[in-house]
Amino acid sequence: MVSAFMTLFLAGWNGGSTGALLPYIEANYKINYARVSVLFVATFLGYVVAAAGAGTLSRRVGYGHAMLISLLVELAGNIINSSQQVNFGLMCFGFFVVGMAFATQLSLCNVYFATLNKPLMWTGILHGIYGLGAFASPQVATVMVSRGIPYNLFYTTNVGLNIPAFALAWLAFRNLHALPQQPNEKAPTEGTSGGSGTLRATLKSRAVWTLAIFLMLYVGAEESLGGWIVSYVLEVRKGSPEGASWVASSFYLGLALGRIFLPPLNMLMGERIAVIVYLAVAIALECVAWFVPVLASTAVCTALVGVAISTFYAAAITSAGKLVPRAMHADAFALMSSIGQSGSAFWPLIVGIMSTKKGIWVVEPTVVALLGAQGICWLMVPKIGRRVE
Repeated sequence: MVSAFMTLFLAGWNGGSTGALLPYIEANYKINYARVSVLFVATFLGYVVAAAGAGTLSRRVGYGHAMLISLLVELAGNIINSSQQVNFGLMCFGFFVVGMAFATQLSLCNVYFATLNKPLMWTGILHGIYGLGAFASPQVATVMVSRGIPYNLFYTTNVGLNIPAFALAWLAFRNLHALPQQPNEKAPTEGTSGGSGTLRATLKSRAVWTLAIFLMLYVGAEESLGGWIVSYVLEVRKGSPEGASWVASSFYLGLALGRIFLPPLNMLMGERIAVIVYLAVAIALECVAWFVPVLASTAVCTALVGVAISTFYAAAITSAGKLVPRAMHADAFALMSSIGQSGSAFWPLIVGIMSTKKGIWVVEPTVVALLGAQGICWLMVPKIGRRVE
């Protein structure tokens, strides 16, 4: 469990820094919003590869070896990103490699945590650790680049975190070939017992696709806000670089705290109702951040939006754990995680393209639209009984 926490902290550390570094990447390569958004495209392609191969990889080499391979691949990507600031294409390749590795790790961690007692609570803590990494990294990145340190050297911190993450995973998972089944689990049916059979069943599952699209919209809203809020505060709210960085960090801190402390309330209300209530609150807060032209209002509302939407990922994963047979979990979680994470590339890309043509102010209305779409999608998820834990 500690190994999984370290892995997700590293993922949050990497993801949270992107928004803080974007203005400096744009300046270094002399490119606009649309061009720098190619980084999100590269990450998206990495998620696509992971969606196609993560489940197959874990079946062929075993759960533990798949985790170790993904961490080594991530280390290679971080070394690429930290080694140069001359070739933008090579940087995009580094983002592709890291994205592929992260999506694989995320699916494997989600499968593991779905087997635990009280999966909503533990999955919430897992993704809260991600939020803590994303909270800390913008501050470190901003301090480094504001003191004249080349932006690419920030990624040496990723390399430094990658090494202990691999060591912990080696100690924890090197001998784990497959996750244990619980006594009350149903045996796999003949149609889903083989690798190709489970994949076909996964691709036909309404629950899997509905939750995957929900996650794509959710992660898209999270990363569009976290990734572009620094540029938004600098240009629309006329804030300082340090202040803009703190707005981004406060958003990720809200995510982290909500994921750690809100799951008991979710279990009391029921996951389905809780998500609907939080969505209504998040949309209201985002509208205030949009229409009230005050930096303090934007900062406070952005942080509270982070709290409101913080448990959506865990709610989707635990719902899938109840709706999808265990035999399909490896493929289902790989597909859901990878498609979900593709939203972190696709929607920020759309924001970047629109910002080039219309201005960075489009961030807030885009996030409002994505939150509304999440609500529609969540209502389409098949109903399950209230969880008792």
